[in-house]
Amino acid sequence: MTLKEAYEKRRQECLSLQRQLKKAEKTIEELSAGTYVDSEKAQHLRTINRLSQEVKHLNNQLDRFKYWYAQQSNYAESKKDEIAEFRLQNEELKSENDALKKENAELKKRLDAVYAAPATSENDELLQAKISALEEEILRLNSIANNDGTNSGLPTSQMPIDKKKVVPNSRVKTGRKKGGQVGHKKHALSPLPDDEIDETIDHALETCPKCGGSLRYIGERHKDTIDYKVTVIKTRHIFYEYECLDCGRTVHSPIPLNIKEPIQYGSEIQALSLALINQGFISINRTAQIISGLMHDQISLSQGYICKLQKRASGLLKPFVSEVRMAVIRLKLVYWDDTVIFINTARACMRFYGNEKLALYKAHEAKDRAGIDEDSILAALSPDTIVMHDHNTINYNDDFQFQNIECNEHLSRDLQSLIDDSGHSWCIALKKLIQEAEHERKQLMENGYMSFDDEYIREFNRQLDELLEKADEEYLTSSNRYFETDERRLIARLKKYRGNYFMWLSDFSLPTTNNLSERSLRFTKTKQKVSGQFVSQKYSEYFADIRTYIETCYRNGVNCFKALSRLTAGNPYTLAELSGEA
Repeated sequence: MTLKEAYEKRRQECLSLQRQLKKAEKTIEELSAGTYVDSEKAQHLRTINRLSQEVKHLNNQLDRFKYWYAQQSNYAESKKDEIAEFRLQNEELKSENDALKKENAELKKRLDAVYAAPATSENDELLQAKISALEEEILRLNSIANNDGTNSGLPTSQMPIDKKKVVPNSRVKTGRKKGGQVGHKKHALSPLPDDEIDETIDHALETCPKCGGSLRYIGERHKDTIDYKVTVIKTRHIFYEYECLDCGRTVHSPIPLNIKEPIQYGSEIQALSLALINQGFISINRTAQIISGLMHDQISLSQGYICKLQKRASGLLKPFVSEVRMAVIRLKLVYWDDTVIFINTARACMRFYGNEKLALYKAHEAKDRAGIDEDSILAALSPDTIVMHDHNTINYNDDFQFQNIECNEHLSRDLQSLIDDSGHSWCIALKKLIQEAEHERKQLMENGYMSFDDEYIREFNRQLDELLEKADEEYLTSSNRYFETDERRLIARLKKYRGNYFMWLSDFSLPTTNNLSERSLRFTKTKQKVSGQFVSQKYSEYFADIRTYIETCYRNGVNCFKALSRLTAGNPYTLAELSGEA
């Protein structure tokens, strides 16, 4: 039962009791005019008092339901993905849950008292309906409060402070103490050869530090340190001008594009700025402070200059981004996903396409079909291409020709959420069936197998059929129905897309999860924690282009700073260089 339905039921109860109260008052007036004994009058007065108290109590509860309904309406229209809003809502739900538990306990006591004393069947039914509605609402609110990383997409960083964080970890505890174990070989830096020493500092003594006596040299110890020193280099480039003796034209030495101004910052300092912002996700003002400190205040970049670096880098990377896009279109297996970002306080979207070697990012003002069409990737994929995603139903559009494979990790979370809410056996058994199949698949892959045999696949499908039949039965016979929408949708989805969920049974080269996309977009949340939002759509696109370059270079073994140094020098890596085809 929803809050709206519960509120309407409570309103009808109040109206019914008010009608009974008026009827009783009218009866007293009529009987007072005739023969009316004191005992009957006292009984009717008690009835009036009892009904008055119930009306007052139900009116108070009606006001509370109005408040809850207004809260839920505002919540439905609010920005659900904002961390602050979620935390506030979680605290409110917890307090409401505690209040409802207390109220439920009081109502149960009252119901016991009602059953112990003579009462009408009508009042019993009203009280029972009221208790059932409140119990169901408590269960629903408890399920929301119990959401975590195992049964929803809630990231660990957004878990309430007083709630245990669920961090997936497949390692088994050994019971041993932390740190190096007995017999463990100590790892240390390798000794430095004499020809690599840049500076030597002598720490000689003239007299004994204990007694002041004379000393005789008997040997020495060497202690080496490895450190770095930032040196500001101010370089003057001289470009000579000439007059051609044949044509009379004035010419000069070629001037690289990265030093076209009379005076400018070099490629290394630009690369450092871009690395701090786009890899370290440091804010623009702190980036300026860090660089100033590293350079001992000899270089002070303005925030405006750092912003221009983003635009300039994005412009230089347009050919590279285009190369990556075409390479993604040619892939046989494409991962993709999107997540919410904020642009000038409005919800927007950052989208990922790629695989283990390619990472293409696109930023859009909205998370919709228009952005996908603008990317022009999904529509360009061939019928032989397989696309891994998190049940994005837009992928099943007739405009697209590729094959779809669904993420089993998201299916596992949905099943766990239903297990926590309903306790139904079909979802417990299905989750176990999938986990066992994935475990056996891993073992077979280690032994060189590329698929399950036909008998295993037939047995898996037979068990899946039985579980889906059982799911229908348990759904129809369930008494607590606040979770019925989620259960009905999950059952329907499994029936319709079972082939997409379990393609990996017959082809071990296919992935079982879309975790690659999840990991590829995780940095956006770190960026959002630091900066909160992008100031404009353009700057989100600049960031997406630079991240495409940095991440693709990293996936091909090139350090971020090295890649950015090449970029700011006007010679960014090409995709052919990264793939070894150049």
